[in-house]
Amino acid sequence: MCGIAAFYGSNASLTTYKLLIELQHRGQESVGISIIRPDGIRNVVRPGYVVSAISPGEVCSLTSNLAIGHVRYSTTGEYMGRLGAQPVLIGDGGKQISLAFNGNIMNYLELSKEFLGVKPSSDSEVLAKLIFKFTEDLGDAVEAVRKVGVLVKGSYSLAVMTSEPRLIIARDPYGFKPLAYAAGDGFVAAASETASIESLKLGEWKEVMPGTIISYDGKSLEEVRSTVSNTFTPCVFEYVYFSRPDSIFNGVQVHEARVRMGIYLGNLDNEVVDVVIPVPDSGRSAALGYSMSRKVAINEGLMRNRYVGRSFIMPPTMRDFFADTKYGVVKSVICGKKVAVVDDSLIRGTTMRKIVRLLRDGGVGKVYVRIASPPVRYPCFMGIDFPSRRELIASKTYDISLITKAIEADSLLYNTVEGLKQSVGLPSLCLACYTGVYPFADVNVDCLEKTFSRL
Repeated sequence: MCGIAAFYGSNASLTTYKLLIELQHRGQESVGISIIRPDGIRNVVRPGYVVSAISPGEVCSLTSNLAIGHVRYSTTGEYMGRLGAQPVLIGDGGKQISLAFNGNIMNYLELSKEFLGVKPSSDSEVLAKLIFKFTEDLGDAVEAVRKVGVLVKGSYSLAVMTSEPRLIIARDPYGFKPLAYAAGDGFVAAASETASIESLKLGEWKEVMPGTIISYDGKSLEEVRSTVSNTFTPCVFEYVYFSRPDSIFNGVQVHEARVRMGIYLGNLDNEVVDVVIPVPDSGRSAALGYSMSRKVAINEGLMRNRYVGRSFIMPPTMRDFFADTKYGVVKSVICGKKVAVVDDSLIRGTTMRKIVRLLRDGGVGKVYVRIASPPVRYPCFMGIDFPSRRELIASKTYDISLITKAIEADSLLYNTVEGLKQSVGLPSLCLACYTGVYPFADVNVDCLEKTFSRL
């Protein structure tokens, strides 16, 4: 998962920068902005958070009427390195494209061998080079994006800038990843999430439909459809964890979906509980629903350090370090009480174990861990960084009592797959990380684990 943003119109660099700040929760490893200049496309890509890596003053000096941007959460390539950082710039001063991409291309090695004849550093590099090559071959960047969509196996939402200049945005035919846009008199804005678009106060926005390619040359907006027809399977983890609660994905308000997850989870529970506490911030909506269902008061028993980012999307070495500094305990809320700790998901178990220990040190009576999604037992190859069963606590054992012991809780309760489906309310979803049923035919999990695993 990453965040992408684009703007075609006046003051494009600063507007794209603002969109990236609103998308910071989707990637913390690097930030990049590409702008169009008379002498070609200029690319600024640096490690770190948006405002620390690129200052507002520098952005104001990057004057342009077209910009695309990216915040990175790596799922392939090296952590915190330049390889895989985006946007990816291809070409020379005469003909260039820059690409910002959110997703995972499962067959990028095969595509690179067949069409490019090189060993690539990342799937984003392959995607950019293929679009550039097919633009040269076909004479049209939109048709190039459409052809790439036929060849790739995986997930993508993308923004492409060409030196014409032209802005192209597209979403894969499965609709895995979110992408929204707003268009008006002389401008087009695009971003991974609707909440980011809304922050600009541009008026009505739309979600890009699966398999749709939209292009804008500063004068006219054109829309074409992919020639690929697939089952609509958006990533359920956007609803569970990744998206901001104030965003809308496929017409579903993320906060409301999470509240329903909590309600469904609460209906499964019969443990006597004194107080409900969320794991901030992503567990709050589900904790509210759980509290409503159980008719037990919700309170803030855990305080999150605002200067620590999302530990789930950090590289492993940083993840373990910051997990120790991320939370504090409000002892008066939990001391001597039976506490239901509600979180969105339980992936590796390391952070939850640290939370349980913090609560024990704070004098809690009992710790009942409640998870708003089902056990994650299978790897993800479509854009979440757990591409190996070895790192998934629920893949190591199906015995819930052993997982409970591993995280040192008094009890553990997960939501069900059916509960998750009903909470989101869409006719189909990608549930592969819970069920092992992938949207693509002939998926070789063992082979893909070797390709994408970074353990």
